[in-house]
Amino acid sequence: MILKWQMAAWEVISAHRGKLPHALLMIGRPGLGKSLLASSLAQALLCEAPAGRGLPCGACPACTWFLQGNHPDFRLLQPESMAAEAAEDTPARKDKKKSEQIRIEQVRATEGFLAVGTHRGGARIILIDPAEAMNPAAQSALLKNLEEPPPGTLYLLVSSRPQRLLQTIRSRCMVIPVAAPAAAEALQWLESEGIKDAGEALAAAAGAPLAARAAAEVEPARREFLNRLADPAADPLALAQSCDKIEPALVVGWMQRWVYDLLSAQTAGRVRYNVSAQRAIEKISRPLDAAALTGLLLRLGAARALAQHPLNPRLFFEDLLLDYRAVASGKGA
Repeated sequence: MILKWQMAAWEVISAHRGKLPHALLMIGRPGLGKSLLASSLAQALLCEAPAGRGLPCGACPACTWFLQGNHPDFRLLQPESMAAEAAEDTPARKDKKKSEQIRIEQVRATEGFLAVGTHRGGARIILIDPAEAMNPAAQSALLKNLEEPPPGTLYLLVSSRPQRLLQTIRSRCMVIPVAAPAAAEALQWLESEGIKDAGEALAAAAGAPLAARAAAEVEPARREFLNRLADPAADPLALAQSCDKIEPALVVGWMQRWVYDLLSAQTAGRVRYNVSAQRAIEKISRPLDAAALTGLLLRLGAARALAQHPLNPRLFFEDLLLDYRAVASGKGA
């Protein structure tokens, strides 16, 4: 499935159909559907009866295998934490911490796949998503394959942070930028997906439609959290306890956008993310110290990197919320 705003990128790819390089790198902000576009391209290249504009037919044997996740000429490399296998709640793996990285063993495991001929006489495709999840050893192993690419093989790399990839990897890929849609187009899509308050959801997701749709699923929790965050009488420790069942990265993101809006309202008279709370944000921000808000925003940025697997989630939230309360009460960070 190609989303409407991705057609420009699709046309760029289609213009090179039949003469694609051995590696493509799709880049763009999170929440724009890069993974969906890359998967659709892989399916289209394996499809045995492509439809108009080179889109996959969805009905041939190759498409059927691909959609079932077992096409013999396709491999997907992703962190164990994202993989379908890692979601299985088996006794042997229940307590095992799942890797957030793509490891060198995963890259090396494709060597056997590349050493044999294709099953359907077409291309071999390796999709790496997100590519920046490759650790240094995995990137070095991939680079060797990109320097001497096996014939008939296409590497598809997807990245929201291409600067984390080796320059030598980036230089060996054809870069496909995936741009954000216009606001009107994004709103129309969100409304067609049944998202209520689509405008606010899109603003909170910085204009990224898929991120807005995902955020809508936890919108009640976000509103409750921000209402309590805005309440000067709210107990930070009790609020931290209420976050126990919420993904830490989500909470940190909510706090980042809230603090950004406080700083923006104070210094520029604008609220970017939490537009429905503009009046409350303007009122809260007036007496606050801009330097303290800036320091808190930097602190939250550093916390975002730790939010995937904090050692002690309760303590993690308590520290952040106590810091916020100190700034919001005028006592500094």
